[in-house]
Amino acid sequence: MQAQDDVICTSSSLLALTFRCVIESSIIIMTKTLSLFLLILTGTFILTSPVAAQTDNVRVAVANLNQDVALLVQQVKALRLEVEEMQRQNARLRAQVAASASDNSTDNKINNLSSAIETLRREYRQADEVQKNQIIAEVTRQIEALAKQTQGAINSVANAVESEPQIAVPVHFSDDYPKSGIKYTVRSGDTLSQIARAHGSSIKHIQNANKIANPAKDLQVGQTIFIPISE
Repeated sequence: MQAQDDVICTSSSLLALTFRCVIESSIIIMTKTLSLFLLILTGTFILTSPVAAQTDNVRVAVANLNQDVALLVQQVKALRLEVEEMQRQNARLRAQVAASASDNSTDNKINNLSSAIETLRREYRQADEVQKNQIIAEVTRQIEALAKQTQGAINSVANAVESEPQIAVPVHFSDDYPKSGIKYTVRSGDTLSQIARAHGSSIKHIQNANKIANPAKDLQVGQTIFIPISE
C-alpha cells in the first residue's frame, strides 16, 4: 500500500513539474519579446524627445507594459522556486520507488505510471498550444496598438519639423578670383564641376564671380555666367 501511495505521489509530482516548466518557458518567451520591443520603443522616444508632450498616450502604454513585464518576472522567479522544490521531492520519491524494486508488482505499476504520464503530457501539449496562441495573440495586439501610437507620434514630429520656418544662412562671396575669363551659357546637364574642369577654372572662383550660393537652384539652363580663368 505504501508503494502504491509513492507511485501516485510520483505521478502527481511529475505532472506538476511538467506543467510548471512549460508555463515558465512560455512566460520567459513573452517577457523577452516585450523587453526587446520596449528597448526599441525607448530608442524611438529618445530621438523624438523635443516633442515628447505629444506622446503621453504612448508613455502610458509603455508604463503599463513595464508593469506587466515586472509582474511576469516575479511569477517566473516564484515558479522557479516551486520547480526546484518539485525536483527535490521527485528525487526522494524516485529513491523510494527504487528501494521497493524487489516487489514484483512495482514494474507493472511503474509501466502504468509511465503510460499515464505520457497520456497526460499529450493532453497538456494540446491545451498548452491553445494557451500559447492566446498569449501570442495578446502580445501582438498590444504591440500593434503601440506601433500605431508610435507612428502617430513620429508623424506629429515630422509635421512639426516641416512646419518650422527655414532660416536662410547668409552666404559671403569673396572677390579673390581671377578677373580675366570668358562668358559661358549654361546648357542642360551642366554642373559647376564640369564647367570648371572644361575651362581650367575652379568651382569656388565661378561661385564667387557669379554669386552662386546653391548650384542646384541658382544655376539655370540658358543662364550666362562668367568663368574666371587665370592668365
